[in-house]
Amino acid sequence: MLPFSTSVWLSIIEFFSIILLHVIYAFNMYGPEKALLMSIGFLPVLLTLLLFRTIKSEDWIVRCFYITMTITTYIVTGQLKLLGILIIIYLAEGMIIALYAKTRLLVEYIIVSHVILVLVLIFQTKEIEVFFHVGIYLIYLLIYCFGMITLLFLVTGVNSYKAKMEEKNEEARHAVEAKANFLANMSHEIRTPMNAISGMAQLLSEREFSKEENEYVATIQRSADSLLSIINEILDFSKIDSGNMEIIEEEYDFNSLIHDVLSIIEFRMKSKTVKLKVDIDPKVPRAMIGDELRIRQVLINLLNNAVNFTNRGYITLHIHWVKNDEDSGVLEVAVEDTGIGISEENMKKLFRAFGQIDTRKNRNVEGTGLGLAISKSLLNLMGGDIWVRSKEKEGSTFSFRLPQRVKDSRPSNYETNHEEIQEMNDTFKITFKAPSAKVMIVDDNKVNLMVACELMKRFGFEATLVESGAEAVERIEEHLVTYDIVFMDHMMPFMDGVEATQRIRALDTEYAAELPIVALTANAIKGVEKQFRLAGMNDYISKPIHMKQLSEILQKWIPIDKQVRIIEGKEVAKIQKEEKKSPGGLHVSQGIPKKDIIEFLQDIDVEDGLRNCGGNRNVYVRVLQTFAASNLLAGLEEYFEQEDIQNYMVLSHSIKGACRNIGANQVADMAYELEKAGKRSDMPYIWDNHRDFADAYGKLLKKITKALLDYQNQ
Repeated sequence: MLPFSTSVWLSIIEFFSIILLHVIYAFNMYGPEKALLMSIGFLPVLLTLLLFRTIKSEDWIVRCFYITMTITTYIVTGQLKLLGILIIIYLAEGMIIALYAKTRLLVEYIIVSHVILVLVLIFQTKEIEVFFHVGIYLIYLLIYCFGMITLLFLVTGVNSYKAKMEEKNEEARHAVEAKANFLANMSHEIRTPMNAISGMAQLLSEREFSKEENEYVATIQRSADSLLSIINEILDFSKIDSGNMEIIEEEYDFNSLIHDVLSIIEFRMKSKTVKLKVDIDPKVPRAMIGDELRIRQVLINLLNNAVNFTNRGYITLHIHWVKNDEDSGVLEVAVEDTGIGISEENMKKLFRAFGQIDTRKNRNVEGTGLGLAISKSLLNLMGGDIWVRSKEKEGSTFSFRLPQRVKDSRPSNYETNHEEIQEMNDTFKITFKAPSAKVMIVDDNKVNLMVACELMKRFGFEATLVESGAEAVERIEEHLVTYDIVFMDHMMPFMDGVEATQRIRALDTEYAAELPIVALTANAIKGVEKQFRLAGMNDYISKPIHMKQLSEILQKWIPIDKQVRIIEGKEVAKIQKEEKKSPGGLHVSQGIPKKDIIEFLQDIDVEDGLRNCGGNRNVYVRVLQTFAASNLLAGLEEYFEQEDIQNYMVLSHSIKGACRNIGANQVADMAYELEKAGKRSDMPYIWDNHRDFADAYGKLLKKITKALLDYQNQ
């Protein structure tokens, strides 16, 4: 059926046309006076249009339409002595009413129109006979009756069909939800044991074994990575299929991206005699804005396919940059190989899901057959496109174009800088330790706890292990230990990680509010990241845990004064914000103990501020940074000049709360008095005291900014 608004417009147009035709007829037969009288019939049209624009009830709009239409056409045709054509007009209008597909409204219209037509037949026989014989009118009336009944049956059938379709649609929606839930559970259930396998293999790889035993461990690690890759492809395809794939555009370094991709592909080519060539335009910008993860995924998919289907010759990665302007351009990428090529018949299957070509000949090729389908979908989501040229037994070239925004337009010169990038991205090494860090890991799976604990031992501390969300909440509430960071498993029985985080945040302490909580998740379904953020989590790390990712999370959230630099396997000193150069030019820390933030702050009740932050100095520093960054002075001055008391009062209230949090109680008291003056609309008090308050607040901002700079630059 047509949308309601479309049906209304059709009805109005038809109604308008009927009145217009009668006005023209009146003008030709009786002159302008009669035509002007007939023009009154346009008023109901305007009334219906007005109701359509103002009233939300669809039923009343329809009722207004058919009532005004039936009455107006009766009056107009009566005035023109054309009552005999009422049946034809009502039939046409009945067809329009049927477009609304509401049986009840159509029945109402049929009753009203039949009553009018029968009354006309009884009381206005002479007027009917002006147009045609009353017997013809009676025949038309019977036809109209049968026509309306038929129309009623049709509308009833359509409504019944529509109801069934809506029911099916609801079932389909539930099926999609069930599928999403299944995938979430599958992701968690598979990744949880995979976390154990991968983590233990990672730990074993650092032990001294025989060459044969090291190969066993490496095989376990490779197999785990391969299985994870297959799981990820299935989940990615499911997200794309359900429309839940999210493209996240962020700044990324082009050279680092290419190095990572080529490192993976070179490792997979070790057992082959195929040569990997690189042809990269040196003018590609150094830093761009796009979804680095998805671009890497597409490149790896295309190169991996080339490796799988090429047994001799070479594989070449071509990348060219087409500049649009200073801020944007297009990456033109081609992956060329001398492999088995693709026949015309198989070319049609390339970008279909689960469409591995010539499966009989390629049984030894691992994979789900989803890589190209996923790549095409990802490129389309990012505004790009992909195509292929191939000749059987001669090779293939997969090409794609992808628009990107430019962050740093300096040329990347990948081949020139390759060695420097390789050093920067080579095997992961621990760069810091935090022996005094207090870390809690919450997970209901004992194997996962053991793996995470062993991985974190490499950073010099032993984490507290907790097996339930409820116990984690209890420990935070008791606050016997001030934890620097909590790793919270997502899916746990009785109380999951999201609920546990919400309960921690609801505790009435600054410590519970500011404590960094990192989601530890095996759930790869889109939307969980947003769910974590909404629950109050600060970050997340996926299972299996990788050392590089874990290192970044720990370095980000553990207080910097608890981190100790590791250089060439040796502990040097606590990490400083900036390190001074030694006479020899090497960057080394001087090992001078860092002053406490308290020593840089004057005229502030630091103890009060620390108390508000649960005694956590790191949290207090972050609160001070936020206070300095959120300068409200300009807004305060603007509202004062405009005498906007309401907004001035709101801003004074905000400054009061911020000052109380850091212990700047004197300025907070001044803000409070001005807030009260705003509430009672006491503008003279604000005029007399604003300048002193603004000066005090400005000096406080400068003082805290300088203190933070001095503290960080020790």
